[in-house]
Amino acid sequence: MYNSSAISAPPPPYVPTPTYRSIQHASISRNKRGIFILPLHLIHRILHLTLDQRATPSKFWSDPEEERIRRIWALFRGLRGVNRVFWLVATSILRAMYLETYLSHIKPDFSSDPFPYESSHLDDPRLGDTTLDASFRSVFEGRGRETAIFDKYIAVKVGQELRTVESSLSEEGEAIDDIFKRLQPTARIEDLLLTLPSIYIIPAQSSTDPPQRGLPLSHTHLSVTLTPTWAQLYLHSYPLSSFRRGSKELVVEVRRIGTLEGTVRRIEDGLDDIHRRLVPWGGRVQ
Repeated sequence: MYNSSAISAPPPPYVPTPTYRSIQHASISRNKRGIFILPLHLIHRILHLTLDQRATPSKFWSDPEEERIRRIWALFRGLRGVNRVFWLVATSILRAMYLETYLSHIKPDFSSDPFPYESSHLDDPRLGDTTLDASFRSVFEGRGRETAIFDKYIAVKVGQELRTVESSLSEEGEAIDDIFKRLQPTARIEDLLLTLPSIYIIPAQSSTDPPQRGLPLSHTHLSVTLTPTWAQLYLHSYPLSSFRRGSKELVVEVRRIGTLEGTVRRIEDGLDDIHRRLVPWGGRVQ
């Protein structure tokens, strides 16, 4: 019921409309006692125990091999989706499990480094950051090109193992062959591009504008395409990690040499020829 005092009362204080970030921040504050605030080594131990049939026995499976595969699938498909910390720790466990088999597929005379950057390891101090800003960072931030291919191999391998235990008629397909014939050599060369002098390639450009034609090139905007004879270096209009569609143009095309490192040296020679104006932009170096 309205009265004179109610009519003359001041309006209620202004309360801004909550945003998505403020709601997330409030949710994190309310749930800050959750398991994800534990030290990384404890979360690693907890998730690793979910794979141990003796430490966490189950009464639903009689075949130990099938249970082992299904536990790995649950870690890959289920526990990784809990939050950012779980994703990072579970991925670290899976990488350790499949590293040996991954390296066994590397072609002769080819090199491999699935972890070229510190951000691929759990000892990177940024991985344990549970602040609001950290929760909005992509789990793929700072991931090497070959690290991404290694993660793709894990996804393919885990899926194949699950289908095998579900049906003896399951076939592996050609996905793994394609990874090591095409994707792994390409990714390795792209990682090795960062070893070239800074007059040719820099890690990233300071501007968010599309890169200009010229040296040095921003590594975040570069990709490599391999044919049996040639290696082609392309410059993209957007960073490859953004997954945005845009244009790309050929920077240089060089003849491949036996090793991946040799091909990178040929790319360096081609960029040097462009720098000295001996070869045009988009030219071919024999």
